[in-house]
Amino acid sequence: MTPDSNDTNAFSLSMLQQVIDYIEKNLFEELTPAMIAAHFYISVSTLSSLFKIVCGMTIMEYIRNRRLTLAAEELSISNIPIIELAYKYGYETPEAFTKAFSRFHGFSPSFIRRDFPVSKLFLPLQITVTIQGGWNTMELTKSNCAGQDQSLLFDYNTFIREKGGKQITHQNLTYQVDTSKMQYKQEWTILCSLAENLLKNHIPFKIDGATMLFAHGLEVPPDKICLTFKWNDAEVVRNFFHYDMEPEHTEDRFKYMDVMYKEMKVRCMFYGNCPGDDSDEFLYKNTDLVQINTLLIPVQSLEFYYENAEKNSAHYKMVKEWLRKHERL
Repeated sequence: MTPDSNDTNAFSLSMLQQVIDYIEKNLFEELTPAMIAAHFYISVSTLSSLFKIVCGMTIMEYIRNRRLTLAAEELSISNIPIIELAYKYGYETPEAFTKAFSRFHGFSPSFIRRDFPVSKLFLPLQITVTIQGGWNTMELTKSNCAGQDQSLLFDYNTFIREKGGKQITHQNLTYQVDTSKMQYKQEWTILCSLAENLLKNHIPFKIDGATMLFAHGLEVPPDKICLTFKWNDAEVVRNFFHYDMEPEHTEDRFKYMDVMYKEMKVRCMFYGNCPGDDSDEFLYKNTDLVQINTLLIPVQSLEFYYENAEKNSAHYKMVKEWLRKHERL
């Protein structure tokens, strides 16, 4: 039988699990869809199509996700040089490995050597099939051996998704901040406390204004915390802060109010789409997810600041250097 045989239609889900197991056993070897298809005597197109339908990603995306997960784990427990690690995980140069690693984890490999916590893991997929009566109720489900929540595995964005908001274009964890290693402990404590309470109360928000620089880990002490909320959530936010006055209107579809939270000023800004639109689309445009300690917090992206700020503004150069350092320019 050859990979182009007419028998490729017999390729089953159980065989697809065998493909995944084969990939796992050969992650440190050269792997391509063509090589895998040849091993299982199936056409590349049939294998690739079924893999994408069931697993929600291409074969090479799966291989890359698994390799970069294992690479981070190995970095954290060994002193292997970056150049050796790059070759081991299939990258031709250390530069190519560092770029791929940074895009996946949100920071460069060197951060691991500084005890930076790794929170983004992509675990091996296990395929199960459940049939529950009816005419056509076959349900294909994907889970992994550790039972990790699939929404976290692929999105890192469950809070926004559950609130019905616009999905972030790049649903990856952008950056991680360990506040124990940062300055301005009091400001970090207040910011994390406020964000945690908003999340617990299911109030959609993002960190905005100058505070976004601080929330990305740039050492710029905030004189206040700037938050953006949905236009129609003004009443909810007022109740949260026990604020009795109406927000001030400065222009059409924008209003704000200044409140106090644990001895720190908080500016609450409300932007609206068209009248009557209660979606989160506007709120989460140009947004990153930043992990601050154990919290995943929506923060206005630094790219948005870089593209819209004046070049002679106070923090423009700092943001530019940060984006270059993290290979986002």
